[in-house]
Amino acid sequence: MEFESTRRRFVQLAGTSATVSLAGCNALQGGDSDGTETGTALQSQTASAEPATVTVGVEPDQAQLQERQQEIQSELQAGNLTQSEAQAEYRTAQESLIEDAMASVEERATSDLDLTIDDSVSEAGALLVTGPPAGLIETLSVDSVTGLFPQATFERIRSQVRTETPGGTE
Repeated sequence: MEFESTRRRFVQLAGTSATVSLAGCNALQGGDSDGTETGTALQSQTASAEPATVTVGVEPDQAQLQERQQEIQSELQAGNLTQSEAQAEYRTAQESLIEDAMASVEERATSDLDLTIDDSVSEAGALLVTGPPAGLIETLSVDSVTGLFPQATFERIRSQVRTETPGGTE
């Protein structure tokens, strides 16, 4: 039985934007005007750097998701669930795990990294986050974070989710 993955959906929605997301990171490269690197250039640039807003991709814990998928498949094979019930159960498990992952990222971002969560699209595992570039880059060390994407990616994701959701609005 094949289940649609939130991560797969996010990657589809993000498309080629991942490559562009690194463009803003050039401001973090330290160096003197003659091209030589200095140890404090990076520190002084990041301390005085203007806040930026990016889309943070978040995925559920893959081990927990796979465990839940196996449980659902066992129930399906035992005849305790229909195909549509199994898919609904999987979607519910996926949504629950992505919400847990997003809550964890939000907690870490706001308490440890001095970031602000501006908005979120939990169906796609996307957060719109504002803060200093160093804090944004540090979010990549959080296990459930899949990447940083341009701010515009967030609106594309929101639009895509709205067209896929019955009723069309959030």
